[in-house]
Amino acid sequence: MTPASYDLLVCDLDGTLLDDFMALDPALVAGFRRASERGLTISLATGRMPAAADPYRDELGVTAPVIYYNGAVVRGADGGPDLVSLTLPRGVLHRAWTVFSQAPVHPVFYRDDRLFCIAHTLAVRRYCEEEGLRVDVVDDPGQFLALGGFIKSLLIGHPKDLDIVRKELTPSVAEHGRLVRTRGDYLEIIPVGASKGAALTRLTEHLGVPLDRVVAVGDQENDVEMLRAAGLGVAMPHAPEVVRRAADRIAPAAPEGGLLRLFRELFPDRFD
Repeated sequence: MTPASYDLLVCDLDGTLLDDFMALDPALVAGFRRASERGLTISLATGRMPAAADPYRDELGVTAPVIYYNGAVVRGADGGPDLVSLTLPRGVLHRAWTVFSQAPVHPVFYRDDRLFCIAHTLAVRRYCEEEGLRVDVVDDPGQFLALGGFIKSLLIGHPKDLDIVRKELTPSVAEHGRLVRTRGDYLEIIPVGASKGAALTRLTEHLGVPLDRVVAVGDQENDVEMLRAAGLGVAMPHAPEVVRRAADRIAPAAPEGGLLRLFRELFPDRFD
Protein backbone atom coordinates (compact mmCIF):
# COMPACT_ATOMS: atom_id res chain seq x y z
CA MET A 1 0.00 0.00 0.00
CA THR A 2 1.39 3.40 -0.93
CA PRO A 3 1.46 6.28 1.57
CA ALA A 4 -0.94 8.33 -0.56
CA SER A 5 -3.66 5.70 -0.05
CA TYR A 6 -4.21 6.67 3.60
CA ASP A 7 -7.01 9.19 4.11
CA LEU A 8 -7.57 9.25 7.87
CA LEU A 9 -5.14 9.62 10.78
CA VAL A 10 -6.38 8.75 14.28
CA CYS A 11 -4.11 9.30 17.28
CA ASP A 12 -4.24 8.57 20.97
CA LEU A 13 -3.41 11.50 23.26
CA ASP A 14 -1.68 10.44 26.50
CA GLY A 15 1.60 8.70 25.83
CA THR A 16 1.28 9.31 22.09
CA LEU A 17 0.77 12.96 21.14
CA LEU A 18 1.26 14.39 24.65
CA ASP A 19 4.64 14.64 26.34
CA ASP A 20 5.37 13.96 30.01
CA PHE A 21 4.15 17.47 30.86
CA MET A 22 0.78 16.92 29.13
CA ALA A 23 1.76 19.32 26.36
CA LEU A 24 1.81 19.09 22.57
CA ASP A 25 4.98 19.63 20.56
CA PRO A 26 4.52 22.95 18.69
CA ALA A 27 6.05 21.37 15.57
CA LEU A 28 3.48 18.59 15.74
CA VAL A 29 0.66 21.11 16.15
CA ALA A 30 1.86 23.05 13.11
CA GLY A 31 2.18 19.82 11.13
CA PHE A 32 -1.34 18.69 12.02
CA ARG A 33 -2.82 22.03 11.05
CA ARG A 34 -1.02 22.09 7.70
CA ALA A 35 -2.03 18.49 6.98
CA SER A 36 -5.67 19.33 7.71
CA GLU A 37 -5.51 22.33 5.39
CA ARG A 38 -4.13 20.02 2.69
CA GLY A 39 -7.09 17.67 2.97
CA LEU A 40 -6.09 15.02 5.51
CA THR A 41 -8.85 14.03 7.93
CA ILE A 42 -7.51 13.76 11.49
CA SER A 43 -9.21 12.55 14.64
CA LEU A 44 -8.30 11.65 18.22
CA ALA A 45 -9.07 8.49 20.19
CA THR A 46 -8.68 8.95 23.92
CA GLY A 47 -9.81 7.66 27.26
CA ARG A 48 -10.35 11.25 28.35
CA MET A 49 -13.72 12.89 28.75
CA PRO A 50 -14.54 15.79 26.41
CA ALA A 51 -13.60 18.50 28.91
CA ALA A 52 -10.10 17.03 29.20
CA ALA A 53 -9.59 16.31 25.49
CA ASP A 54 -11.21 19.20 23.67
CA PRO A 55 -8.49 21.78 24.44
CA TYR A 56 -6.01 19.54 22.59
CA ARG A 57 -8.52 18.90 19.80
CA ASP A 58 -8.85 22.64 19.29
CA GLU A 59 -5.10 23.26 19.51
CA LEU A 60 -4.47 20.65 16.83
CA GLY A 61 -7.24 22.00 14.61
CA VAL A 62 -9.15 18.69 14.57
CA THR A 63 -12.66 19.10 13.16
CA ALA A 64 -13.69 15.45 12.68
CA PRO A 65 -15.67 13.67 15.41
CA VAL A 66 -13.50 12.49 18.31
CA ILE A 67 -13.48 9.16 20.16
CA TYR A 68 -13.80 9.77 23.92
CA TYR A 69 -13.97 7.55 27.03
CA ASN A 70 -12.05 4.73 25.27
CA GLY A 71 -14.76 4.37 22.66
CA ALA A 72 -17.87 4.74 24.79
CA VAL A 73 -18.63 8.07 23.09
CA VAL A 74 -17.93 9.38 19.59
CA ARG A 75 -18.92 13.02 19.29
CA GLY A 76 -18.53 15.81 16.79
CA ALA A 77 -17.85 19.43 17.62
CA ASP A 78 -21.01 20.58 15.82
CA GLY A 79 -23.40 19.72 18.65
CA GLY A 80 -25.15 16.99 16.67
CA PRO A 81 -26.18 13.59 18.05
CA ASP A 82 -23.36 11.35 19.28
CA LEU A 83 -22.29 8.70 16.78
CA VAL A 84 -21.70 6.35 19.72
CA SER A 85 -23.08 6.71 23.25
CA LEU A 86 -22.65 3.78 25.64
CA THR A 87 -23.10 3.49 29.40
CA LEU A 88 -22.56 0.76 31.97
CA PRO A 89 -25.64 -1.24 33.02
CA ARG A 90 -27.18 -0.02 36.24
CA GLY A 91 -25.66 -1.66 39.30
CA VAL A 92 -22.34 -2.71 37.75
CA LEU A 93 -20.31 -0.06 39.56
CA HIS A 94 -22.13 -0.70 42.82
CA ARG A 95 -21.15 -4.37 42.65
CA ALA A 96 -17.61 -3.43 41.69
CA TRP A 97 -17.41 -0.97 44.59
CA THR A 98 -18.14 -3.73 47.08
CA VAL A 99 -14.92 -5.33 45.81
CA PHE A 100 -12.56 -2.36 45.41
CA SER A 101 -13.78 -0.27 48.36
CA GLN A 102 -11.28 -2.05 50.65
CA ALA A 103 -8.45 -2.01 48.11
CA PRO A 104 -5.63 0.57 48.01
CA VAL A 105 -7.07 2.34 44.96
CA HIS A 106 -8.47 5.80 44.30
CA PRO A 107 -11.63 5.61 42.16
CA VAL A 108 -13.24 8.31 40.03
CA PHE A 109 -16.53 8.00 38.15
CA TYR A 110 -17.83 9.60 34.94
CA ARG A 111 -21.51 10.41 34.54
CA ASP A 112 -23.29 13.08 32.45
CA ASP A 113 -19.87 14.41 31.33
CA ARG A 114 -19.01 15.15 34.96
CA LEU A 115 -16.36 13.64 37.21
CA PHE A 116 -17.03 12.31 40.71
CA CYS A 117 -14.92 10.80 43.48
CA ILE A 118 -15.48 9.23 46.88
CA ALA A 119 -12.55 11.02 48.52
CA HIS A 120 -10.47 13.96 47.31
CA THR A 121 -7.18 12.12 47.81
CA LEU A 122 -3.76 13.21 46.60
CA ALA A 123 -3.97 10.73 43.71
CA VAL A 124 -7.34 12.13 42.64
CA ARG A 125 -6.07 15.70 42.90
CA ARG A 126 -3.05 14.87 40.76
CA TYR A 127 -5.27 13.21 38.18
CA CYS A 128 -7.52 16.26 38.01
CA GLU A 129 -4.52 18.56 37.66
CA GLU A 130 -3.12 16.47 34.80
CA GLU A 131 -6.45 16.40 32.98
CA GLY A 132 -7.53 19.96 33.80
CA LEU A 133 -10.73 18.78 35.48
CA ARG A 134 -12.81 19.59 38.53
CA VAL A 135 -14.30 16.77 40.58
CA ASP A 136 -17.35 16.49 42.83
CA VAL A 137 -17.12 14.45 46.04
CA VAL A 138 -19.94 11.94 46.60
CA ASP A 139 -21.58 11.92 50.05
CA ASP A 140 -23.13 8.44 49.88
CA PRO A 141 -21.12 6.13 47.56
CA GLY A 142 -23.51 3.20 47.89
CA GLN A 143 -26.55 5.23 46.89
CA PHE A 144 -24.70 7.12 44.16
CA LEU A 145 -23.20 4.03 42.54
CA ALA A 146 -26.60 2.32 42.45
CA LEU A 147 -27.66 4.89 39.84
CA GLY A 148 -27.54 4.27 36.10
CA GLY A 149 -25.93 6.33 33.37
CA PHE A 150 -22.26 5.89 34.26
CA ILE A 151 -19.96 5.94 31.25
CA LYS A 152 -16.94 4.50 33.03
CA SER A 153 -14.88 4.37 36.21
CA LEU A 154 -11.14 4.79 36.64
CA LEU A 155 -9.19 3.19 39.49
CA ILE A 156 -5.83 4.79 40.27
CA GLY A 157 -3.30 2.67 42.13
CA HIS A 158 0.04 0.91 42.20
CA PRO A 159 0.42 -1.39 39.18
CA LYS A 160 0.82 -4.50 41.35
CA ASP A 161 -2.28 -3.60 43.38
CA LEU A 162 -4.26 -3.08 40.19
CA ASP A 163 -3.22 -6.53 38.94
CA ILE A 164 -4.83 -8.03 42.05
CA VAL A 165 -7.91 -5.79 41.90
CA ARG A 166 -8.43 -6.69 38.26
CA LYS A 167 -8.55 -10.40 39.07
CA GLU A 168 -10.94 -9.81 41.97
CA LEU A 169 -13.21 -7.55 39.90
CA THR A 170 -13.50 -9.84 36.90
CA PRO A 171 -16.38 -11.99 38.28
CA SER A 172 -18.35 -8.86 39.29
CA VAL A 173 -17.88 -7.05 36.00
CA ALA A 174 -17.89 -9.97 33.54
CA GLU A 175 -20.53 -9.76 30.77
CA HIS A 176 -21.57 -6.28 31.91
CA GLY A 177 -18.35 -4.29 31.51
CA ARG A 178 -14.72 -4.44 30.41
CA LEU A 179 -11.62 -4.05 32.56
CA VAL A 180 -8.90 -2.22 30.63
CA ARG A 181 -5.46 -0.97 31.65
CA THR A 182 -4.92 2.48 30.19
CA ARG A 183 -1.68 3.25 32.03
CA GLY A 184 0.49 1.36 34.48
CA ASP A 185 -1.34 2.94 37.39
CA TYR A 186 -4.80 3.13 35.75
CA LEU A 187 -7.48 0.44 35.52
CA GLU A 188 -10.81 1.33 33.89
CA ILE A 189 -14.27 -0.21 33.92
CA ILE A 190 -15.99 0.62 30.63
CA PRO A 191 -19.13 -0.60 28.82
CA VAL A 192 -18.77 -4.08 27.38
CA GLY A 193 -19.31 -2.82 23.82
CA ALA A 194 -16.86 0.05 24.14
CA SER A 195 -13.45 -0.01 22.52
CA LYS A 196 -11.45 2.35 20.40
CA GLY A 197 -11.58 -0.25 17.64
CA ALA A 198 -15.38 -0.41 17.55
CA ALA A 199 -15.56 3.37 17.78
CA LEU A 200 -13.10 3.71 14.91
CA THR A 201 -15.28 1.45 12.77
CA ARG A 202 -18.30 3.67 13.46
CA LEU A 203 -16.26 6.81 12.77
CA THR A 204 -15.07 5.52 9.40
CA GLU A 205 -18.63 4.62 8.44
CA HIS A 206 -19.68 8.18 9.26
CA LEU A 207 -16.78 9.69 7.31
CA GLY A 208 -17.05 7.29 4.39
CA VAL A 209 -13.43 6.16 4.74
CA PRO A 210 -12.57 2.45 4.42
CA LEU A 211 -10.73 1.03 7.43
CA ASP A 212 -7.82 -0.03 5.23
CA ARG A 213 -7.18 3.65 4.49
CA VAL A 214 -6.75 4.53 8.17
CA VAL A 215 -3.55 5.03 10.15
CA ALA A 216 -4.00 4.65 13.92
CA VAL A 217 -1.34 5.38 16.55
CA GLY A 218 -1.41 4.41 20.23
CA ASP A 219 0.61 3.12 23.16
CA GLN A 220 -1.51 1.20 25.69
CA GLU A 221 -3.79 -1.81 26.10
CA ASN A 222 -6.85 0.32 25.35
CA ASP A 223 -5.40 1.03 21.88
CA VAL A 224 -5.01 -2.61 20.81
CA GLU A 225 -8.41 -3.01 19.11
CA MET A 226 -7.92 0.27 17.25
CA LEU A 227 -4.46 -0.72 16.00
CA ARG A 228 -5.83 -4.03 14.77
CA ALA A 229 -8.84 -2.44 13.06
CA ALA A 230 -6.88 0.22 11.16
CA GLY A 231 -5.24 -0.35 7.82
CA LEU A 232 -1.95 0.55 9.49
CA GLY A 233 -1.65 0.27 13.25
CA VAL A 234 1.37 2.00 14.77
CA ALA A 235 2.58 1.46 18.34
CA MET A 236 4.71 3.96 20.19
CA PRO A 237 8.26 2.75 20.96
CA HIS A 238 7.58 2.60 24.72
CA ALA A 239 4.36 0.56 24.31
CA PRO A 240 3.97 -2.72 26.23
CA GLU A 241 4.68 -5.90 24.30
CA VAL A 242 0.97 -6.77 23.90
CA VAL A 243 0.46 -3.45 22.11
CA ARG A 244 3.57 -3.81 19.96
CA ARG A 245 2.40 -7.25 18.84
CA ALA A 246 -0.97 -5.82 17.78
CA ALA A 247 0.67 -3.12 15.63
CA ASP A 248 1.91 -3.30 12.06
CA ARG A 249 4.93 -1.18 12.86
CA ILE A 250 6.61 0.79 15.64
CA ALA A 251 6.91 4.57 15.51
CA PRO A 252 10.41 6.05 15.45
CA ALA A 253 11.79 7.14 18.81
CA ALA A 254 12.01 10.87 19.49
CA PRO A 255 15.79 11.07 18.76
CA GLU A 256 15.08 9.43 15.39
CA GLY A 257 12.46 11.98 14.39
CA GLY A 258 9.46 10.67 16.28
CA LEU A 259 5.91 11.00 15.01
CA LEU A 260 6.67 13.80 12.55
CA ARG A 261 9.11 11.55 10.72
CA LEU A 262 6.48 8.81 10.62
CA PHE A 263 3.76 11.14 9.33
CA ARG A 264 6.03 12.63 6.67
CA GLU A 265 6.70 9.12 5.41
CA LEU A 266 3.05 8.01 5.44
CA PHE A 267 1.51 11.28 4.24
CA PRO A 268 4.22 12.91 2.08
CA ASP A 269 1.79 15.32 0.43
CA ARG A 270 0.25 16.44 3.73
CA PHE A 271 3.18 16.68 6.16
CA ASP A 272 6.46 18.41 5.34
